[in-house]
Amino acid sequence: MQIILPPSDNTIKILGKPKLSETGFRWMTYVLFQPVENGMLLFNVLTREMLLLTPEEYATPDSLSELRDKWFRVPKAMNDQKYADYVRFIRKTVCKKPKYITDYTVFTTTDCNARCFYCYEMGRSRISMSNETAHKVADYIAGHCGGEKVKLGWFGGEPLLNKRVIDIICRDLTSQGIEYQSNIISNGYLFDEETVRQAAELWKLKWVQITLDGTEEVYNRCKAFIYRDGQSPYQIVLNNIERLLDTGIPVIVRMNMDNHNAENLLTLVDELHKRFAGKSGLTVYSHVLFEFVGNKEHIRENQERHNLYQKQQYLREKLADYGLNNKRGISKNLPVNHCMADSGKALTILPNGELGVCEHYSEDNFVGHIDCDVLDLSMLQNFCETIEPIEDCADCFRYPECIRLKKCVEQRECYPEIRDETRKKTLDAMKNTYFAWLRKEEADAEELSDIC
Repeated sequence: MQIILPPSDNTIKILGKPKLSETGFRWMTYVLFQPVENGMLLFNVLTREMLLLTPEEYATPDSLSELRDKWFRVPKAMNDQKYADYVRFIRKTVCKKPKYITDYTVFTTTDCNARCFYCYEMGRSRISMSNETAHKVADYIAGHCGGEKVKLGWFGGEPLLNKRVIDIICRDLTSQGIEYQSNIISNGYLFDEETVRQAAELWKLKWVQITLDGTEEVYNRCKAFIYRDGQSPYQIVLNNIERLLDTGIPVIVRMNMDNHNAENLLTLVDELHKRFAGKSGLTVYSHVLFEFVGNKEHIRENQERHNLYQKQQYLREKLADYGLNNKRGISKNLPVNHCMADSGKALTILPNGELGVCEHYSEDNFVGHIDCDVLDLSMLQNFCETIEPIEDCADCFRYPECIRLKKCVEQRECYPEIRDETRKKTLDAMKNTYFAWLRKEEADAEELSDIC
């Protein structure tokens, strides 16, 4: 038995010493298994520990007392969910709340130069931030970050339609001695040469996320850009992606998937591989369209849902074959919050100076304003309220790290396909963590050999 990833010390302390059992042992509900060439990987979602067992050890787990000591093997009568609840409660209770707000998602505008049919912001007001407000935004950030490094996210609408306020905020923060870095969610159309230079030098952009919904014909029809100059938006965006990569700014391509484009996205992956093969910094992931995930009850039994997620799995496998997927590893600690909304250290800033905690709420549910230092504590607490466990939680491997917020529209339903998708992602992360461990072992062995 080899330890690939050690357990979270805090969680082990909370769990204490495992209990003995007179009725025998079983695998804890939260243990996942992934075969590899050298044996079987075991990952305990609750304790965060990952082990490698030989085939012989895996076949006779109760011969290893360490598996009981490490909470991989537990008494048959144990209520795993109860233990997971206890760990989450204690970790949440003792976790220190952030003293300062260091993460800001800034809506430079709620206007956009595309007209995507699936946009969740459709029908909302279209306003842009003024220069005066941009200066106030910088002052607010400087006054509430405690002098710590700030993470800025540029959001919209299409944030580059109002890039002058990005310049203002960055210059003001620099003049006030505030260290920062940023990222941007963009459709990529306006990343000309000068904008990319600004992004690298002034905005300190660490990554860009750009959505591609299909190959040229499908993309141009889906995006329905407002421009009528005869140029193909698809080609413009691909050229801009290349410009960003050549400048050293990583690009994350998001593929929004529904029945209208599921097959076409497979072809798009081929085109991206052919176009950007050999270039570093490009990763691609897929996301089933929000409207489909959030549909009404009748979809639950619909074969259409299963088929769509199956197509997404084909797409994911193809991305992995090309090396375009994000090779994430296992995180070392259980999360204590779901996202920016319940993190206690993040705010959204709307073009008119309104403050929120989730980018999906741009018209209401505000928690304050940049002209006032007081935040609405009741609204902040409202965003932290979680959904009660459902029946399926009892035997779900992900339960210890699953935090579902009541105000998160995408989390109101938990479908089997979503759980299957999460399982596949976790198994991939296990393999990535294992291979990284192997490379380190090989490097250490080679270094030791050189020394000898």
